[in-house]
Amino acid sequence: MKKLLILSLLCANSFVFAQNQAQKIDLKNPELWTVYNRNSPVWKDTIVLQKTEDEGMMVLRDFEMSNGTIEFDVKGENVLQQSFVGIAFNIQDDKTYESIYFRPFNFINADTARRSRAVQYVYMPDSPWFKLREAFPGKYENKAKPVPDPNGWFHARIVIDKPLIKVFLNNSTEPCLVVSSLAPTTPGKIGIWTGPLTRGSFTNLVVTPSSKNYGNNAQVGKYVNVAGTKLYYEVYGKGKPVVLLHGGVYGYIDEFEYFIDELSKKHQVICVATRGHGKSEIGQEPYTWNQRAEDAYEVIRSITPEKVAIIGFSDGAASAFRLAANHPEMVERLVAIGFGDTPKGSRKEKFTYTPEMLLKNNKAFFESRLALMPEPKRWADHLSYLNHLYNDDFLSKETFDKIVCPTLVMGGEKDEYHTPSHLMRAASLIKKGNVSIIAGCGHVVFYCNWNAVKASVWPFLEAKL
Repeated sequence: MKKLLILSLLCANSFVFAQNQAQKIDLKNPELWTVYNRNSPVWKDTIVLQKTEDEGMMVLRDFEMSNGTIEFDVKGENVLQQSFVGIAFNIQDDKTYESIYFRPFNFINADTARRSRAVQYVYMPDSPWFKLREAFPGKYENKAKPVPDPNGWFHARIVIDKPLIKVFLNNSTEPCLVVSSLAPTTPGKIGIWTGPLTRGSFTNLVVTPSSKNYGNNAQVGKYVNVAGTKLYYEVYGKGKPVVLLHGGVYGYIDEFEYFIDELSKKHQVICVATRGHGKSEIGQEPYTWNQRAEDAYEVIRSITPEKVAIIGFSDGAASAFRLAANHPEMVERLVAIGFGDTPKGSRKEKFTYTPEMLLKNNKAFFESRLALMPEPKRWADHLSYLNHLYNDDFLSKETFDKIVCPTLVMGGEKDEYHTPSHLMRAASLIKKGNVSIIAGCGHVVFYCNWNAVKASVWPFLEAKL
């Protein structure tokens, strides 16, 4: 947004949302909302956001959700390039959010190319519509089906079940758009959204949050004391155990949301929160990959005596490599995503994470992480330990030589931390190493192309040994 007008109303009443329970949102109460880059609307059951030159939002305060359903009635105008109406979600701030919006002027446009651009997904600011259209033509936009009146009211239902986002119009049972989210799976606010030069009307806003609460689930969350440090874990499902080890800095159990959804249908899924992440304590010693591996070992053995499969992402992949090397009797098969060969001295740049740096980059996200931490005042210690881990520890042939289980090393073609050559070197050093490179993706491949990740991982996990 080039221009920003913030109307912030104090003493707001809080909304209390029950999981899986539909809640009609009060559009008449200005104390529930923050308005960005729009004149203050008239607070009625129908909200009208008037035109300005840039995008604008009306954001519901004191409520966040990750997955769920958003339904609303909306009316735009059949005016070329002057009607963009929709909903924003996963809102971290006024510039960082996902959105599904509609172009009514394209609903019945004589130009067939324009008709195929009636419904749009974006992730701002990284993936605006023009970048997505250029890089992935036809993937993040589609026709409006069934076709609404471009000057009339229509009903939209957005189903957010990450990685998938589905859009339904006028009570159709068939989605008119299905996309994989490009954003991290984090809680965020929701809001009414209009584009440049747009007058949009909204009513009947209903939100139904999902019951998923991975990483902060009081019903299943437990702790193990490892050498004086309390480590948090969650367990879902029944069957042969699969252990999930998450990434670092931004990472936590919730990033594995759709792994948990799928795997828990036929497996016992053990989700370990590593030191300093989420609800696990930090401890008093700098982090090492060996420490990470032994922490995971203690948590796993407190839950099951069986052999396990392990899926690790980024930091979690490094921990999984070391765990498989240290305890070959435990690990039956291993999927390592986003971490490759990192010999001693191979680091070209130093990591220097600080609280100030991360809060500047994504204040809302890290404040939500701090709210989970049992020792938030020690966050600087945690980041210092991570810097030590990334700058001073290494993982290469000395570890890979000891891994005897079948191993799938996976990563993105455009991974900015571990290139395909790093991944292939790691796989080549492991006796039963395999490699899978996901085309067009960066570090977090399962956000980029979940279907490709699943197509590689699931057959590997189910293959006979």
